[in-house]
Amino acid sequence: MKIPFSWLQEHVPLTQTPAQVAEDLVRLGHEVESITLPRAGIQGVRVGHIISMLPHPDADKLKLLKVDVAAAEPLAIVCGATNMVEGDKVPVATVGTCLPDGLVIKKGKIRGEVSFGMCCSEVELGLAEDADGLLVLPADAPVGMEVGEYLELEEAVLDLDITPNRGDCMSMRGIARDLAADYDLPLIEPADEVAADDTDIALPVVSVSAHEDNPLYLARRIEGVKVSTSPDWMQAHLIAAGQRPINGVVDVLNYTMLDLGQPMHAFDADTLQGDLHVRLANAGESFKALDGKDVVLNEGDLVIADDEAVVALAGIMGAEATGVTAKTNNIILESAAFRAARISTTRRTCGLVSESSMRFERGVDPGMIEVAMDQAVHMIVELFGGKVSALTTVGDKQALIKDKTIDLSLQRISSRLGISIPESADAVLNRMGFGLRRYGDALAVSVPSHRHDVSIAEDISEEYARVIGFDAIPEILPTLATIKPRKVDTTISSAVAAGFVQVINYAFISAAEQRLFVADDGKDLVLENPISEAMAVMRRSVWAGLLNTAKYNMNRQQAGVALVEQGRIYEAKDGSTHQEINVLAWLMAGELESDTWFSQARKADFFDMKGAVEAWLGNRGLVARFMVDDEVKGLQAGQTAKIFVGKAVVGYVGKVDSDITANFDLNTDVFVASIDLDALNDGKKAKFQAIPEFPSIERDLVFLFDKHTSAEEILQTVRKAGGGQLTEARIFDMYAGQGVPEGKVSLGVRFVLQDAKRTLTQEDSDQAMQAIIAMVSEKFAAPLRG
Repeated sequence: MKIPFSWLQEHVPLTQTPAQVAEDLVRLGHEVESITLPRAGIQGVRVGHIISMLPHPDADKLKLLKVDVAAAEPLAIVCGATNMVEGDKVPVATVGTCLPDGLVIKKGKIRGEVSFGMCCSEVELGLAEDADGLLVLPADAPVGMEVGEYLELEEAVLDLDITPNRGDCMSMRGIARDLAADYDLPLIEPADEVAADDTDIALPVVSVSAHEDNPLYLARRIEGVKVSTSPDWMQAHLIAAGQRPINGVVDVLNYTMLDLGQPMHAFDADTLQGDLHVRLANAGESFKALDGKDVVLNEGDLVIADDEAVVALAGIMGAEATGVTAKTNNIILESAAFRAARISTTRRTCGLVSESSMRFERGVDPGMIEVAMDQAVHMIVELFGGKVSALTTVGDKQALIKDKTIDLSLQRISSRLGISIPESADAVLNRMGFGLRRYGDALAVSVPSHRHDVSIAEDISEEYARVIGFDAIPEILPTLATIKPRKVDTTISSAVAAGFVQVINYAFISAAEQRLFVADDGKDLVLENPISEAMAVMRRSVWAGLLNTAKYNMNRQQAGVALVEQGRIYEAKDGSTHQEINVLAWLMAGELESDTWFSQARKADFFDMKGAVEAWLGNRGLVARFMVDDEVKGLQAGQTAKIFVGKAVVGYVGKVDSDITANFDLNTDVFVASIDLDALNDGKKAKFQAIPEFPSIERDLVFLFDKHTSAEEILQTVRKAGGGQLTEARIFDMYAGQGVPEGKVSLGVRFVLQDAKRTLTQEDSDQAMQAIIAMVSEKFAAPLRG
């Protein structure tokens, strides 16, 4: 935001230099991007009087001028402009002058004629982006006077980057308020002139149905306005602030917005059809905005409409059809409060940004809504004439201006800033509009209506910090009460450390993708207004998103992928409520190992996926068990398992059905797994365990099982039968060939026995072996093979 220094001085009697003010604004928490010096930027450009003008002897389009600049003798200047005549007064850049675009004026020859300067247009002076010729000055302009001084160009313009939370500083008055409080200078109040009401002028009729989004709407009608250009002083202010003058009425409203921070809008009353209505738009309604853009509205956008059509997008931009032009005679002025969140949403969905929307999104001062209306009406009547109606008010003005109070302790602020809080800082905050009362260590702070960003104790700490000065805060951490260290969440980092790549997908998927892994049981959360059909429901499985990511990467010549995602899945519950479940999901597909001179490439298989899950759970101190489950939707029977931790099912692992992978253009086996993080317990903490002093005993047994018997059930039975001395059990061999009956399979089970206190004997080994044989035979009817 550009702040002309002279405009700032209209609100606060500054004696500091622009550079000093910029430094203090930075201390107060405002980012000053630059200081430009428009007047100094054209130092050396003088008012010149053309005393003679002759054609150039060697160039039809050039003129030879003699220009009086109050020097010892007139300057000879070669000029290519055509809009001047003998006797005109024009800006003349003398030799040695450096213009705003960096051009340094030198004595030189142009087509054989010597030129001792340059006559300038608005472009060379940095006052406009284009021009049709020289800037011709009024006849009474003093010859030889510095043009910057004559035009009363700004001494300085500060360019500030206003942070999103400081909507109160999106105006000259807002910045002046901070400076006045800091310098202990008076803040000059807005003029209190109010245009007299004329009872012959009908009040504007306004209805508001969207009260939550528009708590206050003010309107006045002015008849008999003669729209013309705004005065030079106003145009100069607007140009210095980065605004383009348009016409008198619009310039007054833009001036008021920059001055007081309250955006306003003017309607050509003769183009309106009936009354004004503040309402929510219907989907598909449209209008042409003032910038010429055709805007199609979404359901719920906040609009101003007459009886027939939309005439403005509330707080953002008016319609071209009802805008004020040079032909306008009667206008209706609007000054209102709009809910910041609604303006922000509408601005994004409609793709319109304006100076008005930027202020409403940050929050305007409700105390300035009527003040701005009075100022704008008075200026319009004074400059362009007209008769004014009484004020139409819809909403409660006082309800918006109510201050809020924050109670906190001074010790709390001091402990965070590392310094004691002087009472002199209270005085500065009082001048900024805060009300502060100290009661020993207690502090009660009344927050003014223009400070929407201050709502909690930490905000008050920040206000004290910027008033005292961040440079005054010690460069050491303050002493704070110790707290228990936060437990580091290694959920995703542990999986990444194992070689997986973390991905983050949208929680929205298509209804068709939902059905790949979840049955249609009526528990989907369907979006009312989805971005697209591909994002119509909240996901109940992470696997569809991982498949899309795998497709994207493998279609770009990736031989294999190993992906992991931590996120939430969503499920409807009990009618209007829903539950969110934290999950961790993996996907493996394609090559895990590339071919080398010593080995061939190897693709991922079920046991790679199972091992990754097992290792991840092991890192958390949890022991996983896997049981066959052929009923998981979307996963292939025979290569799918439930994941158990203790007696609870915490997830699933398996191979994705080939029909599904084909739909994703994946021509390789894809393996996935998912764990419900909310179902996991804390696990056992790792403890030191000394290397056993006594040797272990390893034994092998081979049984004949039914081929549908679960390997996990067999191992559980062996562990249970082996007793406390059994330290390990695993299947080391499987055979189903010649000599094995149909429907049977020969499995070799290896178990290890060890005691930390003594050497085991043959008797110990035999007892364990017999117990295992007996329990396996009893449970599975599996005979021991010879």
